[in-house]
Amino acid sequence: MNNLVLASSSLEAAALEDARTRLAEAAGTLGTLSQNLLAAAGNPAGGELAEADQGALVNFAERELLPLAAALAAAFPDTGTSAADNVIAGVAAAHSARLVSTTRFLETQESPLTMIHADGRLQEAAAAFVEESTELVLPALAQDAAVSLAELLPARAAAASGNTAADSDAAEGQVPASGGCACGGHDEPGLSELDTRVIPHAIRHATIFGALEGLNAGKGILLIANHNPLPLLAQLDQRSPGKFAVSYVEDGPELWKLSMVRN
Repeated sequence: MNNLVLASSSLEAAALEDARTRLAEAAGTLGTLSQNLLAAAGNPAGGELAEADQGALVNFAERELLPLAAALAAAFPDTGTSAADNVIAGVAAAHSARLVSTTRFLETQESPLTMIHADGRLQEAAAAFVEESTELVLPALAQDAAVSLAELLPARAAAASGNTAADSDAAEGQVPASGGCACGGHDEPGLSELDTRVIPHAIRHATIFGALEGLNAGKGILLIANHNPLPLLAQLDQRSPGKFAVSYVEDGPELWKLSMVRN
């Protein structure tokens, strides 16, 4: 679908793309933080480590997901101009409330097992929020000439306060627990697979960048692609120069595998 048709102006079309990218990045980061918690919970001595990763998840949700959801919900008037607007407004409000509830539930858990259960609920809520916001809520707002998406969304948490798992650990004096992405599977020791072939092209880079931002220092992912991801690497170098050590594990001609470890 053409975003220029969906949006009320070319400026709003650009803002719509930026908002969708931001949601994809948030999903990638949340997935990595969830994988960190899962790995820590499986560690025999992982009680304190799990608490650290639990805190990182709650912190990210509070600083990025909840403000995004609240901003989208608040953008609709109390009474919409049409029945469709009212339905979409209800969807946005429901997602915001569900994210608050699941984040608070995760925050109150005290054992690794219940943390994992609570994290599963948050992941489900976040996935539904990202999907319906991308496909339904954001396009509806972009079509409304009275709404400016560029002014609507809150400042990015990562840009404003260095919101990464590694930064949180450094700030609190905690040792990073574990790392990986949300896609599961292992090829190289200590590296979880992130298969780019199953990520929709429109959000591929944003999802990868989000997943990388959730890594703790010294942890990484094994990126799998069906082409040499040189454009991605160039973007990564521009976004985060020197932050990640990248090396080729497999260099084509049919499959490329790259080790990407956070310094």
